[in-house]
Amino acid sequence: MSWDFRKPGTRICVCYNTTNDQALAVWRGSKVPSVQQLTTQFECGRNCAMCLPYFATLLREYQLGKWPQDKATAADPNWFGARHG
Repeated sequence: MSWDFRKPGTRICVCYNTTNDQALAVWRGSKVPSVQQLTTQFECGRNCAMCLPYFATLLREYQLGKWPQDKATAADPNWFGARHG
């Protein structure tokens, strides 16, 4: 079973228990969304910082309109360049 950090409600920062839904709420409420906002509000990245690349990817996809996806496109087997079957 793989970990899909794009799936709604997924905890991205294990050190400070922050989910992608929380990040999305912060970014939607901001004129200039950034990963730094998550560090300021939730402390993300202040301990191990392993979450920062995942949040950066989500932010980039959010800004491009690729994340979050609706349920019809979320099941696409070609996500992240992987091809199955």
